[in-house]
Amino acid sequence: MKWIAWSLLLLNVLLFGYFNLSKAPPTPQLASHQPLDPEKIKLLTPKEIEELPKKSAEAKPAESVPPAPEQLSCYEWGSFSLANLPRAKNILTKFSLDATVKQQSSQDATRYWVYLPRQPSLQKAQAKVEELKALGVEPSVIVQEPQWRYAISLGVFKDEQLATKLLEEVKSKGVVSAVKGIRNQEKGQASLLINNMSADNAAEIDKLKPDFPGSELKQVNCQ
Repeated sequence: MKWIAWSLLLLNVLLFGYFNLSKAPPTPQLASHQPLDPEKIKLLTPKEIEELPKKSAEAKPAESVPPAPEQLSCYEWGSFSLANLPRAKNILTKFSLDATVKQQSSQDATRYWVYLPRQPSLQKAQAKVEELKALGVEPSVIVQEPQWRYAISLGVFKDEQLATKLLEEVKSKGVVSAVKGIRNQEKGQASLLINNMSADNAAEIDKLKPDFPGSELKQVNCQ
């Protein structure tokens, strides 16, 4: 009788479990899930992977680089007569430059000049400059200084031998009217020592040679 009772109990347990499992809710299907199509899957070769477009790295904004400080140097400009010295100093004032006056002896101030004598007019001087260029003689400068206005300077030298050499060269090219003379031999010559001048300002001042025949601008060691 006992085994019949145990059999009925076991049967009830099995029936209870069966009915509970049959009532379990079905597993919901994800709406976004789509079945894969195996025939559309393609394996890429290493070469094809390498050729795929790469996403460029996000460009970083360029860092602003501060401008390099302007290089300043020291120059000596001269020499000048006592009459021309104030005019030269006024030019430096227009460039906001300070200068120290350096007195020169007559020997230091002497310059040897190769030039063509004064022409009747500016037009005649300009025509003569074109003739010189055609002969292969340049540079040449039309002098504006009142005493030598419209003379044509071919070169100014501290060394007389260099002036003599230039004179021989231009004469060999057919410039028969060229002569050599002495510039800045008078007493009281002086030059200007300029500190902290930029290369741009130096180039502008160097263009003023026609206004100051016999002068030169050269870079020197700062003192």
